Amino acid sequence: MITLYTTPSFWGLPSISPACMRLETWLRMVKLPYKKVTKINLVQSPKGKIPYIDYQGKLIGDSSLIMEMFKEKEGIDLDRGLTAKERAISLAFCRMLQENTYWGICHIRYKVEENWQVYREVLASMISPHAPTAEWKPQLEQLREKILTQMHCQGMGRHSNEEIYHILRDDFQALSDFLDDKPFFLRERPMTLDVTSYTFIGNLIKPSLPHPIVDYVLQLDNLCQHYEQMRKIFFSDTELNF
Repeated sequence: MITLYTTPSFWGLPSISPACMRLETWLRMVKLPYKKVTKINLVQSPKGKIPYIDYQGKLIGDSSLIMEMFKEKEGIDLDRGLTAKERAISLAFCRMLQENTYWGICHIRYKVEENWQVYREVLASMISPHAPTAEWKPQLEQLREKILTQMHCQGMGRHSNEEIYHILRDDFQALSDFLDDKPFFLRERPMTLDVTSYTFIGNLIKPSLPHPIVDYVLQLDNLCQHYEQMRKIFFSDTELNF
């Protein structure tokens, strides 16, 4: 049995972390049974972040590396049958979402002040649900400063809110244009690009954190339909918190 260390569900999402939601969805897609643990100890995490898993007594971190590990050790390849060109397209879109779009979502959650006030309460309810405000507030403000520093070093944090809107608009519009009127991105069944897109679309449109880019993506019907289809296929049997 795999033990998955992840965040609790919220806003109807399996996880408010795109990486955690991506890995959990992938495990369901490839039908690997797992036990979910939402009490996180980052000290024991091999990468110092979530998600990570305990597999055969070994702790393994990073959603992409975990998926590659199962591909090598267990012969599990969700993208079996794709051409080299299609694999390249999938990799490029996944990297766009994970290395660029992700930081735009961080901007919405951590930089936009009114959204941070809401998101901070959500994090507090997960990390220290019974602790007094005086105890958790300084810790979460430190977390915010850490994320904002990372955003600045990555580059997204150097942009204005309007500039970030245009960057994310181009990301999601490219995703929508490529999906077009197909049910899934590359084949008649969901693959790695589908699971990655699903988690990032969901983590943008489902949280109660308003932003112009959220309004924009909600108008991209094919992306919203793709999200709902993936949710129904892989999480219809699960009660998710709102």
